[in-house]
Amino acid sequence: MAKAKDPVAAELSWAQVHAFRVKRHHLTDRAPKKDLARVVGDIGGVQAQLMSAAELQIAVRVRCTVADVRQALWTDRSLVKTWLMRGTLHLARSADLPIFTAAMSTRWISQMRPSWLKYMQITEPEFWKIVNEIGAALNGKPLTREELIAVVGKGKSQRVHELLASGWGGLLKPAARNGRLCFGPNRGQSVTFVRPQDWLDSWRDVDPEVGLVEMARRYLRAYGPATKSDFARWWGAWPGVGNAAWSALTPELTPVSVEGVRLDVLASDLDAIQRAGIESSVQLLPLFDPYLLGHASRDHLVERQFAPRVSRTAGWISAVVLVNGTVVGTWTHTIAAKNLRINVEPFRRLTPAVKAGVRLRAGELAQSLGASKVEVKIA
Repeated sequence: MAKAKDPVAAELSWAQVHAFRVKRHHLTDRAPKKDLARVVGDIGGVQAQLMSAAELQIAVRVRCTVADVRQALWTDRSLVKTWLMRGTLHLARSADLPIFTAAMSTRWISQMRPSWLKYMQITEPEFWKIVNEIGAALNGKPLTREELIAVVGKGKSQRVHELLASGWGGLLKPAARNGRLCFGPNRGQSVTFVRPQDWLDSWRDVDPEVGLVEMARRYLRAYGPATKSDFARWWGAWPGVGNAAWSALTPELTPVSVEGVRLDVLASDLDAIQRAGIESSVQLLPLFDPYLLGHASRDHLVERQFAPRVSRTAGWISAVVLVNGTVVGTWTHTIAAKNLRINVEPFRRLTPAVKAGVRLRAGELAQSLGASKVEVKIA
């Protein structure tokens, strides 16, 4: 992050920024169950390559059970599962999906690289033909991956079949980011895919440029103050995406200095940041929690010497103990026969007040998971 040089609207502390973000992430007071989808929308979705982690990411913010999350996803359809930011599976508020896909389709189209097409072993016209065929195949009913391949892969090369079958998304991922596909309910052990326009009542057309600006605006509401590089890291580092979003948002932005670091914030949020209460806050954030994924650097969230215990190999983000908005340790859990066991590995000795906060949060997690007993071990 660059040092502040230009005049700034305010001098802020990291404590104020953390207090603001913790509140915007609904980590001070869990929201009522009726607001489940709204909370997911407020934080820009939850990362869901591990569904059990996504369910807990919501449960630490909402007074709900993991069963409530599943109902919102598959019965109420107020949530939707698909590939979004950083090419990663997410749960998003269904009403927001048209905004996501409008913004991503523009950036994807303009940044399709010859090297990517060469790797995929298809031409650009072939690529778009397949994307359209995926959408056409999902004509109102869920299809398993095998059923979708049987339709779209007919007469195609072995390489196209491999890309359609890839667990990493292959050709399904760009189809999802262009609004042609999202996940439907499992059929036995098989995932299914559906067309969002058929699956979601809330679908509407959104202008791509409007979508990108709106996503950057929503990002800043939850993760600000930040830089355009932070946004690009959160969104997916496609060339030009940060510049495009920040350029369009310029009239709404104001620069601030956070302990000498120049960042941008929505002018409408500046007063809330300055008034953010510095309260005692203890949270148990699950694996891949969104709070940790919003910035190019996590130096303001976790001491550098402990960063490898949080950001692990292969992009794995640990479950962490969060105190007043900063990471002070990691935790793991197991559940068997309705007994929840939580093991905490603090970076340094925890105070009695923090330990009491950890146990309180552990009890809330037990309720969300349907556990009747909880045991907390703090190293």
